[in-house]
Amino acid sequence: MKTGILATALWLALAAPARADEADDAPSRQAVRSDLWFGSDTDDTEVRKYALGWDVRHDDLGHWWGVKVERADYSGAGWSESEDRAYLSGAGELGGWLWEGDVGGNGHDLLGRASIHSQDERRKEFFVERDVLETRGGVENGWVQTFAGAAIDLPMGERWSATALAGVQDFGVGDNLRSHLRGTVVYALAPEQGLSLQLRTRYYRNSDPYEADYYSPQWYGQALGVLGWRRHVGGYQWSARAGWGRQRSSDEGWKRARLFEVGLQTPRWKNAWLQIDAGYTDTPVPTSSGIGSYAYRYARLQAVLAF
Repeated sequence: MKTGILATALWLALAAPARADEADDAPSRQAVRSDLWFGSDTDDTEVRKYALGWDVRHDDLGHWWGVKVERADYSGAGWSESEDRAYLSGAGELGGWLWEGDVGGNGHDLLGRASIHSQDERRKEFFVERDVLETRGGVENGWVQTFAGAAIDLPMGERWSATALAGVQDFGVGDNLRSHLRGTVVYALAPEQGLSLQLRTRYYRNSDPYEADYYSPQWYGQALGVLGWRRHVGGYQWSARAGWGRQRSSDEGWKRARLFEVGLQTPRWKNAWLQIDAGYTDTPVPTSSGIGSYAYRYARLQAVLAF
């Protein structure tokens, strides 16, 4: 994935008008936002990111633009590294499609993310993400991974729906290109209570496995049965997901796979908004060895205060 292509995609997204039907004299506010991320695994790899942003213009949670600074700390057994980043960030609407993204860097590399999706029943999304490869070799040598792809929602009646995703991932070192396929089928078990049953599958293949110091078997596959819950209570959105299944790779036979996630999103209160997410999985991430008993934990807190 060439840097110029990514830069063009991110620039087009962030250059889009905030809202097509916005009146020129509409009142505008500003906002401050924070984004805290923490992730750790059983291989002693930890990633911590602290971001603080200022929305130069903030109309609502889906229409804004501003700047953001971020501190990223990486550590593992016997090593640690840190770096600072700066981004131009925003969200808006373009021709009926909603977009959101960050474009910036760490002083050496172009980093960021961008996504745009339709609002029809068959929701279509295109996305690209670019960040430092979160391994010791990746951080110390400046390897930057890029993940780009597309997804589509497929309604199948009152209670059934499905989502399909396809993408490719480059790791910024060597010749490996990882091809991703993911699929989810959802059955609304008890819509009034917000309960659903899901079958989540994922598969990827590496064109040049075992490169560098990230997890890259020849192929990897997983299937999970998930019980999901999402409810709105007093304006608050609560969610939880628990999944059990099986996973295997070209290096190992079938073994247990688990997933547990919880989330809370507050209503807008005096121009403030807060979202908290946390989870656990034993799906290997690129920073892991992926062999034997593995676990990954994460937590994220996002907050916006408009004024």
